[in-house]
Amino acid sequence: MGAGDRTSLGGYGVTNATQRLVPEQLAWLQALRDPLLAKGWTPTEWERVVRLARRTRLLGRLAEGLLAAGLLDDMPPQVRRHLVAEHRLSRWRTSAVLWTMERVAVALGDAPYPRVLLKGAAYIGQGLPLGVGRLPSDLDVLVPKVHLADAQERLARAGWNVKPLDSHDLRYYYEWSHEAPPMTHPLLMVELDLHHNILPSMAHAAVDAGRLLAATRPSKLAPWQVLQPLDQVLHSAAHLFFDSEFRDRIRDLADLDNLLRHFGADPSFLRDLPVRAGELGLEEPLALACHFCVRWFGTPIPQATIRTVESIGPGRLRRAGLLALFGQVLLPIEPDGRWRPMQSMAATLLLTRYHLRRLPLRRLVPHLWHKLRSSRRPVRGDDREGIDA
Repeated sequence: MGAGDRTSLGGYGVTNATQRLVPEQLAWLQALRDPLLAKGWTPTEWERVVRLARRTRLLGRLAEGLLAAGLLDDMPPQVRRHLVAEHRLSRWRTSAVLWTMERVAVALGDAPYPRVLLKGAAYIGQGLPLGVGRLPSDLDVLVPKVHLADAQERLARAGWNVKPLDSHDLRYYYEWSHEAPPMTHPLLMVELDLHHNILPSMAHAAVDAGRLLAATRPSKLAPWQVLQPLDQVLHSAAHLFFDSEFRDRIRDLADLDNLLRHFGADPSFLRDLPVRAGELGLEEPLALACHFCVRWFGTPIPQATIRTVESIGPGRLRRAGLLALFGQVLLPIEPDGRWRPMQSMAATLLLTRYHLRRLPLRRLVPHLWHKLRSSRRPVRGDDREGIDA
């Protein structure tokens, strides 16, 4: 597409087709898939982009895109320094995750059950374009629940440890959650999160993990497996729209846009996506994901798929309410800005929704009371970590 096909949207050149969809404050995100747009940015625009992209963990993605397009050296010197630094940091942290994958695979040895990479680790393990430019700090792995204790025992023998927890938190993880307590290793910088499902077993939208495991496929890194592409999109959507933290989560929408474009190159993928969402009970997060990806990223989803997704998603009133709330909290805060009262109120309402979906009230109220008491408990000398007495 030539320069004549581009028009200005808030100073960040975008295509005419995309201009009709993308909010002005998000126009810079189009450069993640069309790096040529960045060539015309002014120093003021670049200052905003660098600050926003670093805070939203997208600066490495932008740097990788510019490098792949042969444009990195054309950027202004003061900008290029930031891009190169983030690119090197991303490559280093990705290497740390790859090394951790290898050590965990050795620790699990010949265990007779699947070990499935989730989220960012899965994108890296498949060699997806989405896997480059990330800043991973943990490794998410899924194993069958019946084998969770065996996996933990094997990892413990290899030096992986769990931070001491009280009886309530232990019960929370092992009876109510979808993962074991996070594990760390004294010689590895990456935290290990061992899952047995993608959502808590007591959640309102509990997922049958057996369906996920039955459809896994090999990654490019033996012996690791990954979820099938349909389930990767649905997991990403559930991870965003059923979570408790929404500030600076535009990266998760960028991930969904990338996944839908990549896997959606196969026409059958987008036809099958609503069907799979119905099988897993994830119609609501899929409907929300499709809405914001189309409106904010111009993701090419056929109208037939959109109509199907809307028909199986939340009802009209619930949908309108959720779109209004997420429309408030998912927009990145401008540099030197702060959340508006409407955004804070929306975040509070969505946090309430998160808790009500996660646990029934008879479990939720004691759990929140325990967390409140724990947060106010003074730190004893033997509770401090990393502090020399």
